[in-house]
Formats: sequence, structure tokens, C-alpha cells
Amino acid sequence: MAKEKVWIFGCGDLGTRLALKLDRKAYDVFGVRRNPLQALARKRRADVVNWRRGDATKTEDIHRHLSQGADIVIATFTPGASTPQAYQRAYVETATCLRQSLADMEKPPRLLLWVSSTRVYGQSGDQWLDERSQPMPSSFQGEALLAAEKIVQQSVVETCVVRFAGIYGPGRDRLLSQVRAGRCAPPSPPQFSNRIHVDDAVGFLTHLIEGQKKGMPLEKLYIGADCTPVPMYELQSWLAKSMGYTSAHLREEVATSERRSKKLSNKRMLDSGYDMLYPDYRAGYRTLLEND
Repeated sequence: MAKEKVWIFGCGDLGTRLALKLDRKAYDVFGVRRNPLQALARKRRADVVNWRRGDATKTEDIHRHLSQGADIVIATFTPGASTPQAYQRAYVETATCLRQSLADMEKPPRLLLWVSSTRVYGQSGDQWLDERSQPMPSSFQGEALLAAEKIVQQSVVETCVVRFAGIYGPGRDRLLSQVRAGRCAPPSPPQFSNRIHVDDAVGFLTHLIEGQKKGMPLEKLYIGADCTPVPMYELQSWLAKSMGYTSAHLREEVATSERRSKKLSNKRMLDSGYDMLYPDYRAGYRTLLEND
């Protein structure tokens, strides 16, 4: 059986990890980014990823690559800065160009996977939210993410959007750095945090790709999160203790200008048949600390 061609646009850390996870006997993986030499300099496994130069805000670049054939297209874009312009470019403009390019293909791919973020939920009432909950973005980041989702959901190909919660894991240790510096969220009122280990993020995307290949019907939208939303201060206190600090170590409270606090349900994710590698923060961060 011929290999399927997988194109990962905006192929960074998450996309590269996904490429390493996919069966090399079943897939040829192409990673597209504006500067592939940067990826190669970071040793992003050129033996697994066929790196290509391209700008996904230009339809001609997308056409040039997908004209070589595409069975699966995956979008894992990240903005270059935290500005409205950067988010517009990284999500809305790429979604528009990608949808148009797919519509022009003589043989469209079987699946478009669009990686989004739970930042589209700007709610702050500590309530449980799932895929049926109305997104209420409270920032330009969330608004851009949601606008892009709506664009790609109008694609001519089967499209699945995955809204990931905060991804952590090797190389994604911002929270650990904060705890080492003694910084923490206010203990009250509790500010619930939702997270997912990067291995589960990659595992779930692989699960969707393989599942659809075997005939599993996909939902149009999934929330990608672990099973245990946790107050940020409780998480930071647990981390501090696990790292050998005393309770007095967390001495600098850092209050954000906006209190975003909600509990995200991963029931649809679990109902798809995916088994979590790290169902809660303890399992995920314990492994991370052991390997640190």
C-alpha cells in the first residue's frame, strides 16, 4: 500500500513531535515553515520530516506544495508575537488561504486537522465547559482563534478542530521556572487551570488520524485537556513541594489583569477511545521532574 502524504503547516515543536509519532511505513511527512533551516539547526529530525519552505499566508505557496499530493493536512500555527496583527496573520490569514487552496485542489485530502486553543473560552465563572458551550473570547487572541476556526470549518474537506488547553512537557517548562522563582497565583479566589501533556496532545492527534483512516467518525470539534482541572495555586504548591521547596518558597503573588477560570471537560476526547498517558498534572509533572 502506498504511503499517505501528510503536510504539517506551521510545523514547530508540536508538529515535529507528531511527525515522529506517525508510522514512517504508512506516511510521508512534510513540514512547512517560513524558515526550515531554523528547524534543521535545532536538529528537527530531517530523517523523518521532509522540510519545505513556505508561507501559509500565501495561497501560491500552499498550492505549490499540495499540488504534489496530499492525503492529510495539519495546521499547527503559532503567532510570532502577542499582538493583534500577529494573531491575525498566524490564524485568520492562514485559515483563509488554506481553505481557498483546498477548494482549488482536484483531489482534496481526506482530512484537515486544525489545532486551536481553549483560549476561545473567556469565561471566568469556574463552571464546567465542553464542546457544546458557547465560546466567549475575552481577548484579541481568543477572537482571532475563533474566527480562524469558523473559516476552516467551511472547508470542502472533512475538518476537525482540536482546542488544546495549556500544553506542557519537555521544553515547555514556563510554569516550573515560575515556581523556581517563587512566583505564584493568588490562593484566593481559586483560578482553575486546564492542561495537557505534550505527549497526550500528539497522541490524540495521531489517534484522530488513525481512527478516521479505519472508519471512525470524527466530531468537528474536540477539547484536548487532561482529566483534572486544578486551581493554579494548588498546582504551584504541589510543584514547589515536589521540587523540594518549603511552603514559604512561594512568596511573590502574581495577579493577572483578567481572571480566566473554568473547568474544561475532556469527555468527548475520552469517548473517542483515546487513553490518556497522563490523566492529571501529578502524573505529567512527576515524569517531567524525574527527567529534569
